Amino acid sequence: MAKIKLKPSMYVNLAISIFTGVFAQLSMKYGMNGLKENIRLTATGSNIPLNLLSLFLKMSKILLIIFTNKFVITGIVLYLISMFFWIGVLSKIDLSAAYPFVSIGVILTVILAAITLHESIPLLRWAGILITLSGVYLILSSHQDNNAR
Repeated sequence: MAKIKLKPSMYVNLAISIFTGVFAQLSMKYGMNGLKENIRLTATGSNIPLNLLSLFLKMSKILLIIFTNKFVITGIVLYLISMFFWIGVLSKIDLSAAYPFVSIGVILTVILAAITLHESIPLLRWAGILITLSGVYLILSSHQDNNAR
């Protein structure tokens, strides 16, 4: 079986889609880290008996807090940008050839979360990252070049 032969522009589109998705995740996590206490207080800070209306009001307040956070909004915008580039990729190559690249985004997210958000990466997670990279390589190596335009 032939290996995938993607045009350089397809790698650029894949990279933009992956990196904007990674930074969307990091941005939203950073925003949510800053909102944890505010959301907890909103969710528990009322003496109103729990009924459907009070539940709706609490959820509305929580959603308002989340969706007015600049980091959450930035993450959503980055996801939209990622989606447009991803659609461009899917218009040119098979999903089965493109989707393994999403795993690279997962790996980058884990590594950058460790660097920027100071999250720990245990040895078992590193093993999973290596296995994932191996899997991406195997999938892409075994894929025939059917639609690479």
